[in-house]
This record gives sequence, structure tokens and C-alpha cells, in this order.
Amino acid sequence: PVLREPVPVLREPVPPPPHQDLVGNARWMVKFSNVSILATQSSFLDGFPFGQNKDVADGLWNETLSTGVPCIYTSHLEIQAQDFLKDPKVTFGYSSEFTHWCNDNGVDNDDPRCGKVMLSGEMEKVTDEAEVTWSKYGLFTRHPATKNWPVSHGFAFYKLNIQNIFVLDFYGGPTMHLNVTEYLDYKFDW
Repeated sequence: PVLREPVPVLREPVPPPPHQDLVGNARWMVKFSNVSILATQSSFLDGFPFGQNKDVADGLWNETLSTGVPCIYTSHLEIQAQDFLKDPKVTFGYSSEFTHWCNDNGVDNDDPRCGKVMLSGEMEKVTDEAEVTWSKYGLFTRHPATKNWPVSHGFAFYKLNIQNIFVLDFYGGPTMHLNVTEYLDYKFDW
């Protein structure tokens, strides 16, 4: 029999920041989420968007090393890779539910207090050697099975060049255009 490495069950080790800290909440969701919903403009369903869950990492969830930039490991054979190779504009959707915080605290996923962040921008292949090393570190640690995917399928790392951030983490409506530089430069102490 083939032995597989155990996949860690991710539970956020700290609660999200206060709801007034929109940037902190956005970074918290991205840091502690193991998956995201990736939305693309479909290349096979002409005129329709296409969404699918994807393994993501922005570093390790249990360390202070976190970039806030979603990174994925995918093959050019995969449907969504075909989509973003044709049109690189995508959106990654996150929910505090992906961290288990909402369920653990009796908050429904559709309740505004169960935070949501949508990061929109353009996908870009990771080619810089240091960034490839960082991507391997984050993704292969959080998703151990991925390091054994077949080389013959042309897997590569891709990251999001963030252009817009939409956040909802409390009653009163979303903040639709969080400052990208402020988001990327955010310093957390959790």
C-alpha cells in the first residue's frame, strides 16, 4: 500500500481582529484559509464565469511569514488554468467559514459577521527562483500531496497580482476598494 502524509487540519490559532480593522480581517482570512474559490472567465462555457475551490497558500498559516498574496499550484491541463492563461483576470473568494471560525462561534456563513474578502487581479506565473522556493514552502507544507503530482503534467506556481480588494466583515455593507498597498504592507502581531 502507498502511505500518504497526513494533511494538517487547519484551525485558526487566533480569532480575527476587531471588525473595524478591515485590512487585518482581510489578511487574517487569507492567512488562515487553506482553500479559496477561484473565479475565472470561462474559456469553455462561452460568456459565463466559472468558479471552483482551489488549494491556496500565502505562506504558512502557523507562522508570521505571510504575504497576503494567494498562490496556487496547477497544470496547464486544468480547466481554470486554461481560463486564466487566456484571460488572466480572476477573483479569489475567501470566507471566515473556511477557517472554521464562523461555525465554531455559531455564526452562519451568510451573516455579515462571518467575514468575506474577494481579491481581484491578474494571474501571473511565478518564475523568480526565490518566489518559486517560497511557493513550494507554503503550498507543499499546507498541501503535502501536491508535491507528488506528476511532473509530466506541467505543474507550475501562479500568484495573484492584486488590483482590487472587497471586504465585508460586519453589518452596514462592504468596503469595496481596500487600499492594496496598505493590505500588502499590513503588519500583524498574531
